[in-house]
Amino acid sequence: MAMMWRPGRASRGVLVLVACICVAGTLLVEQLPEKRRKKHYQTKKAAAQIMDAGMKAIHDQRLSIFGRIDPERDPNGTGMIGSGLTPITSKTGSLAAKQTAANPNFAAIMVHLFKRAGLKPGDVVAMAFSGSFPALNLASLAAAEVLELRPIIISSTSASRWGANDPQLTWLDMERLLYEKEIIHHRSVAASLGGERDRGGGIPPEGIQTLRDIIKRNGVEFLDAPSLEASWDIRQNIYREEAAGRPIACYVNVGGGSGSVGSPLVKKMFKPGLNFSPPHPERLRDSTMSRMSRAGVPVINLIYIARLASRYGLPVQPTQRPEVAEGGIFAAEEYDLTLTWSVLIGLVLITFLLLRMDLSHYFLRLRTNLQNDQSTPPPTDAK
Repeated sequence: MAMMWRPGRASRGVLVLVACICVAGTLLVEQLPEKRRKKHYQTKKAAAQIMDAGMKAIHDQRLSIFGRIDPERDPNGTGMIGSGLTPITSKTGSLAAKQTAANPNFAAIMVHLFKRAGLKPGDVVAMAFSGSFPALNLASLAAAEVLELRPIIISSTSASRWGANDPQLTWLDMERLLYEKEIIHHRSVAASLGGERDRGGGIPPEGIQTLRDIIKRNGVEFLDAPSLEASWDIRQNIYREEAAGRPIACYVNVGGGSGSVGSPLVKKMFKPGLNFSPPHPERLRDSTMSRMSRAGVPVINLIYIARLASRYGLPVQPTQRPEVAEGGIFAAEEYDLTLTWSVLIGLVLITFLLLRMDLSHYFLRLRTNLQNDQSTPPPTDAK
């Protein structure tokens, strides 16, 4: 009997069973992720707790001054959202960005960025604050506190809409309050009017006088430069003098104050977050931030707040007040490696055993057929 040999193969039933087991194992790994803490978790949490304490103090101060917090513009009752229009409002602003920034966990983002910049305790950090984003100012200071950095702060006193633009509660007032309560231990060494060209452009005369009074009542040096270029020069001199011979290890820009970024184009050329080198040096216009970057100082540019929040796992326009240590900046869901390896090894063993059993059965049947064929006598010719 002529016979053709064909390789052993698993039965269709076994292949289907193996496929089902593999799918079940994959679903098990996908449905049971492990929440793993990220680096510097405790430091990030400590910074967020400082920011949270600061926000609560500002919240209470706002209630004592105004008697209420507008539930429409500040639905989470953070106390960090200002008014739509006041005499010291410098320009339009995004309410969504202000609401997104009013999250104590932004301090954890600042810890992350400072760590990425390679900062160590005692390092000098030049900071350019804007009244437009008091929450981000506080986040920067909270991170500096836990990392034991030495911030040198110059603030712009006016603010865009929804920022610290209430004359009774500007950023300088908030900062002094937090300093007196010992929540933070550093204050602005100088303050400008802010607004266009850092001289209060776009603000009515009565608003200019109000800003001067605010700077005076908070006991801060008035940075009254005759021009925008002179403001950049003065700012650099202040940073250099306050650093007292120590190198500036990082520069933090909050918002888009002209005293820091110059033109909006410069602000946008630097990406949001950490910048290790100047973008497009041949096209980069002059400003305090540009000069710092050209000098090799890492720049943290706090703009496009929704983008920053999304990048680090914080909610955009949160619908309820965020809890401390909540968000992707602290922990992320990852595959449980122990479970993953266990499932993989189990699948390999089960697949091997099923295929081995099935193939053994096939070869056994094949051998039996061959033996039967050999034991059968050949047919004889009929006569």
